[in-house]
Amino acid sequence: LVRPPGGAVNDTVKSTLSQPLVLWSVDTRDWKTRNAQATIDHIRKNAAPGQIILMHDIYSTTADACDTIIPELAKQYQLVTVSELFEAYGISMTGGKTYSQAE
Repeated sequence: LVRPPGGAVNDTVKSTLSQPLVLWSVDTRDWKTRNAQATIDHIRKNAAPGQIILMHDIYSTTADACDTIIPELAKQYQLVTVSELFEAYGISMTGGKTYSQAE
């Protein structure tokens, strides 16, 4: 699987890569706010089955948000890898195709 930096995908990228391209359906904008509570609030409001939530591990505020939000999400959802998510939904991922959620 490939997550293109910034989600930048065009026809050249799609035709060149043999791996599926993974984007996201929930952008926490943690890179912009750098605020743990804002990240937590956004996830609480937008999380749903089959969603891919984008977070960046380079910010300490995101790590702080994870301390709170992961246990909360785990009470309601099964947290899985992207590959496991699509397998659970019976979706066969194809190289060069873009995926942002499982439905």
